[in-house]
Amino acid sequence: MWSDRQVLIAGMAAAFLINATANAAHAQSLGSGHTATPAEIAGWDIDVRADGQGLPPGHGSVREGEKVYVENCAACHGDKGEGKPADRLVGGFGTLASAHPVRTVGS
Repeated sequence: MWSDRQVLIAGMAAAFLINATANAAHAQSLGSGHTATPAEIAGWDIDVRADGQGLPPGHGSVREGEKVYVENCAACHGDKGEGKPADRLVGGFGTLASAHPVRTVGS
């Protein structure tokens, strides 16, 4: 059985796909724009999962990681991952089974 959140996410994904298809067709009918190529999409596909999938090859240090976070993430996720305007990244330990779960990487 699907949860309300899963239904919402599936609905949003369907709406996004329908909108993207309509926008691409509309842009082509006006003679402007183009459908994004796989290379263009890959340039914006910058998500990294909690298990590390999506990280580029190589290595780094905590100090280097902090610099990357400050330059690329803090504006949306806060200086300490506390959120606003984007999702919170820290906290929420032991809350997933509660009435008010805090969904973060840590929880």
